[in-house]
Amino acid sequence: MLLSFVVRFVPSVGAAELHALELASPPAGDQRLYLGINADTFKLADVQADIIIVEFFSLYCVMCAKEAPAVAELFSLAKKQSTPELRIVLLGIGAGNTADEVARFQKQHAVLFPLVPDQKVIAMRFMKMAITPGFIAFKKQPDGSLVSLHTRLGVLGPPQRFLDSALQAAAALP
Repeated sequence: MLLSFVVRFVPSVGAAELHALELASPPAGDQRLYLGINADTFKLADVQADIIIVEFFSLYCVMCAKEAPAVAELFSLAKKQSTPELRIVLLGIGAGNTADEVARFQKQHAVLFPLVPDQKVIAMRFMKMAITPGFIAFKKQPDGSLVSLHTRLGVLGPPQRFLDSALQAAAALP
């Protein structure tokens, strides 16, 4: 039996904390372009998007591999619903994975969105994510700070439902 549950992430994650969270940039130029970054490291607040959906995964997580098709569908849906007025991007963070392991996961599962390593699991711990896979959607505020919209630990569930929940939460913000 698979364990799946939804957790509401505290929406008061402060800009100062998120601005301090630095990640290695993806190696490919197209992936950096997709995120709107051009440096070797970046912060989530640097991503040029209105909605940022983060997936925490691991090369060694069996459930992450099983969820890859659903996450690919989420990426496709987000891409279709993304507009110049409301840009939606996905980013995968490899919890406990090196850059080589992230590249291996990306190749094995034909992941089309950027994946970055977090070998020391700093990002996942910082965002209080307990298991992989885990998903969290953020909305970028006009001041550059990020507000969490929707979180799911474990099985993603229907990708359209996750995206709709994130977009509804974003629309409800002032």
